[in-house]
Amino acid sequence: MPKARIPYRPASCLPKGIPPLNLFLMWAHSPSTLPHAISLGTACFRDTSLSPHNRELVCLLTAHRLSCDYQWKQHVPIARAVGIPGAKIEAIKAGQITGDEFSELERALLAFLDEVLKGPEVGDAVFGEARKHFSDQALVEVVTMQGFYYSLARIATVFQVDPESLTRETAKEVVEE
Repeated sequence: MPKARIPYRPASCLPKGIPPLNLFLMWAHSPSTLPHAISLGTACFRDTSLSPHNRELVCLLTAHRLSCDYQWKQHVPIARAVGIPGAKIEAIKAGQITGDEFSELERALLAFLDEVLKGPEVGDAVFGEARKHFSDQALVEVVTMQGFYYSLARIATVFQVDPESLTRETAKEVVEE
């Protein structure tokens, strides 16, 4: 039984070609922002300089730090589909982002993102380490992605959006589109 705090809008309210995910059906209550959110989300998911692997690390840590079950449940299968091992997923879930299961590059990415999420600034040491591994473009993209996923997480948590079941096969289709 759905638990959402307000009713979902009908799928006919979504822009053409947008899948009727519960999150989008909820966000459709704001017709002036939904198309822009979808555009930004698409850019974050498909068009950044980050590898799919690193993008999913960003998604998972953001979901965990923002306590967004919806985002976590959507992105764990996608993370697995792009090759992130279960040990890394479990470490992020446990809030352990500095362990040996992560490469030096991954630790730099996760530390940078973690400080961005804690905000408002990132310390010089963490910033410098991230800059050793990532371009200026990638660092700006990480900050942009967490901003998009922050909005997504708050729509999902505040309105108690029901998560869909994303199978491994569906996740592979999402990654390949």
